[in-house]
Amino acid sequence: MNNSEMGRVHAWLLRHRIVESRSERRSVGKEEREIAGLLLNADYAVRRQFEEILEGQGLLLVTLTSLDAKGIASGATVFMLARKHDSAAPFWGTERLVSRMMQSKGINTETEARTWFTQLWFLLLDLLYTRKNRSPNAMQDWVDTSFVKEVFIDSVKDYLNDQVRKIDPSTLETDRVYRILTGLKEGGIAMACNAFLELMVDAGLLEEVGEETYRQSLLFAYEMKNNFDRQLKPLLPAQDPFGAATEIVVERTDEDTEVD
Repeated sequence: MNNSEMGRVHAWLLRHRIVESRSERRSVGKEEREIAGLLLNADYAVRRQFEEILEGQGLLLVTLTSLDAKGIASGATVFMLARKHDSAAPFWGTERLVSRMMQSKGINTETEARTWFTQLWFLLLDLLYTRKNRSPNAMQDWVDTSFVKEVFIDSVKDYLNDQVRKIDPSTLETDRVYRILTGLKEGGIAMACNAFLELMVDAGLLEEVGEETYRQSLLFAYEMKNNFDRQLKPLLPAQDPFGAATEIVVERTDEDTEVD
């Protein structure tokens, strides 16, 4: 792989964040096969140089085969461009996010766009993990996370009706988020959900596997597992980790405070 080819691989990964040598889930085009071939055939020194360049940009080149995760064709190799947990990659900002979310009727400011995206992100995690009784480190189950757009939109409406709108705003220290979330009409909610799903597909975090049907991507599952293993798992005991979370966060914090 020469410098020109390295630049070509770099450009592809920045745009798509994943490249597969072969896939049983989707059609792999000629250019993607060529990009995968360049990575597969690169000698160790060139490959390491490329990885060091990516590391300096806050990125990691992750290589997986069918032995590492379900959903990868036998004999195939998947390369993914993941974000390093300790740095922010300069290529992905929030400009595109804000611009796309503000195309939804009723979302008029950057704050409103960011607030809605964040809330929809949490609701998507609920759909992909909590409702399927999955731990965030369950990367292997990513192939079984399909959902239709209507289900996602309905879950957002249920959240707004059953939880947000039942809050008495006078009890809140600030009602800014409450006003943002209750300010959209039904059509605006659907538009916000459409914008969110489009952004997630564009970022390589969701796959569109059918008409208005989506699935968590392997990249999404990998980054969730990586962040969970690094940040949350060390805080939880091996036995009944989630049941003990309150004791760790609340009681032990109180003990530390008393000692101080």
